[in-house]
Amino acid sequence: MARELDNLYLDGKPGRTAVVNGKEFVFFSGYNYLGMNAEPEFMDLVLQGADKYGWLFPSSRISNTRLSVYEECEALLAQLTGSEGAVLLPSGFAAGRLATSYHQGKVHNAPGSHPAILQHKSALNSFNDWSNWALQQTGDANLDNPLIIASDSVNPLTATIYNFSFLASVKSPVLAIIDDSHGIGVIGTNGAGVSALVPQNKHVEYLFTYSLSKAFGISGGAISCSKEQVTAFKNRPEYSAVTPLSPAQVFAFNQGQHIYARQRERLMQNITYFENCIKDMPGIQHHAGLPVFVLPTLMDEGVFLDAGILISSFAYPDPMGQTLKRVVLNALHTPRDLDFLASVLQMAYQASPSLFP
Repeated sequence: MARELDNLYLDGKPGRTAVVNGKEFVFFSGYNYLGMNAEPEFMDLVLQGADKYGWLFPSSRISNTRLSVYEECEALLAQLTGSEGAVLLPSGFAAGRLATSYHQGKVHNAPGSHPAILQHKSALNSFNDWSNWALQQTGDANLDNPLIIASDSVNPLTATIYNFSFLASVKSPVLAIIDDSHGIGVIGTNGAGVSALVPQNKHVEYLFTYSLSKAFGISGGAISCSKEQVTAFKNRPEYSAVTPLSPAQVFAFNQGQHIYARQRERLMQNITYFENCIKDMPGIQHHAGLPVFVLPTLMDEGVFLDAGILISSFAYPDPMGQTLKRVVLNALHTPRDLDFLASVLQMAYQASPSLFP
């Protein structure tokens, strides 16, 4: 078996496993956190939606002929995130760009912000430095204009959930734009994402942008925000001049809330199980509750490929940068899969004794 992990073309859809050149591997890559694309009941809902509404709705959301599934979806997302409203968009990237471009030139980004919400690359070295800077800027209760800040909620490259508790202490108006693409559907009460974790403060208005693909398994994105912001965004061409999401997938989202809850419970069980499997293994970066485990840089990823496991192994965001080696769990994995992964991890450590402290 070749040991090169670059450019592995899958023969079909990945789920619990994936097939490459006719060989089946246990799949620990991608961001299919809840495994929705391989969940039979959910896929049946997609087919029902396609039968009722069609696969595409090649029209504008502001047309005089509309589909109610989109408004139903936005209402569900607003309720989930505790927001006044929500706006569906073609992708999480489009959602982030619309949210930040509306405040062009005024957004202060945290270090490492995803390109979707990035306006100005921060000169600060860490999230803590940035949060301390933001807190200093909001010490004056007499500021006329709100400070607009933007950050990711989760960094899947380092398995980090950022702490926004500093926002409880601000004393002047703040608009906090948070890209929750890797949080919503996974972390927080009932999968509410970072919206369930941020502090409530009368001076802080939250605007959440996110992809619907990572956990929810449908192609699209959304913004959860105030009613005023909803109106403003829906008057922009980024909303009115694009083809909306597949109504079949949106129908499945609306009707499949019980499936999401079940899959989220299974994912949490898998995370807890695997955390116990690796508790004595050094050098693995992980945040409790996240399905992402970052492996030591020097670990030989070829050991996994030879054993029949696919992990995430590529340089990002700079293709010429350092390769990031990660294990990503999903709700479809079984305890046997996780035991197998842990045993292969032990083999990888044995193949590289220098990984032990």
